Amino acid sequence: MNFKIKWLVLSLALFLLTTQSIHAQDLLKAKDLSTVKVDLLGDADIAKFKTQLTSAGVTIDQVEQQALAKGMTPAEFAKLKQRLADPASKNNAGKLKAPEKTKASAEKIDNSTDTLDTEKYNQKPVKTLINPLIFGSELYTSVAPSFEPNLTMATPSNYVLGPDDQILVSVYGVQEYNGDLLVSAEGNISIPNVGQIKVAGLSIEAATQKIKTTMGNGAYAYLKSGGSKLSVSLSKIRSIKVTIIGANRPGTYRLSSLASVFNALYLSGGPTAFGSFRIIELVRNSKVERKVDLYRMLLNGDQTDNIGLKDNDVIRIPSYKTRVEIQGQVKRPGIFEVLPNETFANILAYASGFTDTAYRAAVKVFQQNEKERLVHDLTAVDFNSYQPQTGDVFVASKILNRFKNRVTLTGAVQRPDVYELTPNLRVADLIRKADGLKPDAFTGRGQIIRYQEDLTRSILSFDVKKALNAEEAHNLLLQKEDEILISSVQDLKDFFIVSIQGEIRMPGQYEYVSKLTLKDLIIQAGGFTDAAYQGVEIARLLRRDSLAMNDQRTSVLINTKVNKEGLADYTENIVLEPFDVITVRKIAGYKIPESVVVTGFVQYPGPYALSSSNDRVSDLIKRAGGFAPDAYIAGAYIKRFKTDLEKEKALETVKKLQKTLKDKDSTSLAVNEEITKEYDKIPLDLFSGLKNPGSTEDVLLKDKDELTIPKYDAQVRVSGEVLLSTQIPYQTKYRLRDYISAAAGFTVNAYRSKVYVVYANGKAASTSHFLFIKSFPRIEPGCELIIPKKREKKSTSIAEIAGFATVLLSLVSTYVLLKK
Repeated sequence: MNFKIKWLVLSLALFLLTTQSIHAQDLLKAKDLSTVKVDLLGDADIAKFKTQLTSAGVTIDQVEQQALAKGMTPAEFAKLKQRLADPASKNNAGKLKAPEKTKASAEKIDNSTDTLDTEKYNQKPVKTLINPLIFGSELYTSVAPSFEPNLTMATPSNYVLGPDDQILVSVYGVQEYNGDLLVSAEGNISIPNVGQIKVAGLSIEAATQKIKTTMGNGAYAYLKSGGSKLSVSLSKIRSIKVTIIGANRPGTYRLSSLASVFNALYLSGGPTAFGSFRIIELVRNSKVERKVDLYRMLLNGDQTDNIGLKDNDVIRIPSYKTRVEIQGQVKRPGIFEVLPNETFANILAYASGFTDTAYRAAVKVFQQNEKERLVHDLTAVDFNSYQPQTGDVFVASKILNRFKNRVTLTGAVQRPDVYELTPNLRVADLIRKADGLKPDAFTGRGQIIRYQEDLTRSILSFDVKKALNAEEAHNLLLQKEDEILISSVQDLKDFFIVSIQGEIRMPGQYEYVSKLTLKDLIIQAGGFTDAAYQGVEIARLLRRDSLAMNDQRTSVLINTKVNKEGLADYTENIVLEPFDVITVRKIAGYKIPESVVVTGFVQYPGPYALSSSNDRVSDLIKRAGGFAPDAYIAGAYIKRFKTDLEKEKALETVKKLQKTLKDKDSTSLAVNEEITKEYDKIPLDLFSGLKNPGSTEDVLLKDKDELTIPKYDAQVRVSGEVLLSTQIPYQTKYRLRDYISAAAGFTVNAYRSKVYVVYANGKAASTSHFLFIKSFPRIEPGCELIIPKKREKKSTSIAEIAGFATVLLSLVSTYVLLKK
């Protein structure tokens, strides 16, 4: 099979390169596929190569390693795989998609030993290969193709040359020579006029010295005398084969000869869930060359173990021997691998130590033996001696939310706060720590709230003044969590208020202070309004020792006068008492002029100020110059806007109605309409009102009323449960049924007996009944004829019928038993 693969790769190289330019044929001789462009291949070329794969009995994945070793880029190889899977994808070269795979092919790719390609990586989401709690797993959360050795760095002096390496030999000075030389399979390079020089197995430094000596003894004598200089560097590195065992992606990898142990581990996905991170073996020539401990690099950045690889090296990842987990209050909780002779202190260091809130005196260790689990308390003195067993789970707890030495001082002291409880601390010492008492401190009694042994609270009282004088009976010794309270004199007094209302700028309640006068309070409340009357009434709290049947008084009334301009005068001033209520009256007849608006077809529409409280519609029409020629007097109405108080009352009424009605949907709709409705529409009978001024038809006007005189509209609207809602020209000979007929008649759901008419002025009229005679409302120009919908009748369900039948049967049975 290996022979077939080599033959196929050679065919692939020949096939790809013969489709390129003459320059590409030169690359074939140098075994270089780095310049291959799959996008330039035709469909016939792809089909031919696909046939060659089939006849050889190998897959494209099996030849990938050798193609990449000859310089073909992962991106170009991915394009080739895509073209083989879908030849029509040539036009989508810039938008390459991963080919769909069957389950079998997907498993084959996942288990292959291929190196990774960029396109595959870009299209796969980053995933965790092992448990992310395992320390070190963050290195292998994904397999990135960019994790590879740096090929642009200077050639390491200790790099050992081998077959397929290509070195650049440059002689400069008196004599010159430049040659890009390939190390042959026998380990030699060939220099013109010098011959072959064996360099395989030599480091770059040793090879340079050997080449210099050989060339100096031959045609380049100036190298010996110093007239010319020699420079040797790698121009192309060879590939090496490394086998990795026990990784997430085990197999044989063809890598750059500059690759290191860490490069190989990353490409293979690192250790498995049961693999060791600390005793990874590098086997060279059937002997363990080095044991790699990844923790050195993870914890300290130490790359001592990151040594270079050689051809046929084996990296073996054994299973771990001891692994433990640490949880709780540590900075980096997780699962850690432990080597022999390591202690819990080492594990704590791997976890970066305790957090700030950790309980450091001890940790819990949950262990397990052959039969069951057990728990062990590991104290701090044992951290450096306890050797963990595999499966141990360490749990670091939080410190308790309590204080060992806290006392609290509150109240009338200069610095109320939390303080340290020092040995023999007493009340006086604590008050001095708080910079002493405030001037308003009540020194007759202080209090200490103290916790008893059963955590119940008790109170101890002391005399503050005597405590400060060091009297031992009052200067009490403090204990942990004591709360000391020293009250203020102000806290022991009632808080008194006075109230002021009426024509004052800032009415409300104000704090009562000693010697507060009426004029002082008026000034605090912002002074009088323009409507204020000089007469002021004071309602004073009635103080008495007992109640009498003939005494029903609730307060004492005091009437006085305060001149608006006399607030600065100190005479004739009344001293107020607590809970006084001051009322500033309004000037009689003080009222700001109110306005109404006339809209529609009058001679002079617009706003008008009311001249008196008895202004009516007839007065307003006269001031507006009378009606315009197109005015429809019968359709006149008033929009009367609601005040905030009226809106609140309407809402309360609807809510009360909602509690009694069963139809919640219709009631909710009514509530919403009532809230959003800003005005009431008042229909007018202007013919009667203008004929009889001052009558009930001549409506009194209110502030913000809007009188509307519409234009004559000779249309009648028909809406509701008719087959065609429409407008019909008004005709005097038409009756209600005629208009309904003109709208194509009633629908099936029409409630015919409840037909009603809404006129242009907002007034409505419905169908009336007397015995078997129906009287339909008259039709006028501009009105709307509305046919409502029948209410849906709820049919009796089968369950209800069965219930009625059961009750009836019970009654019959009872009756029969009684008759017997």
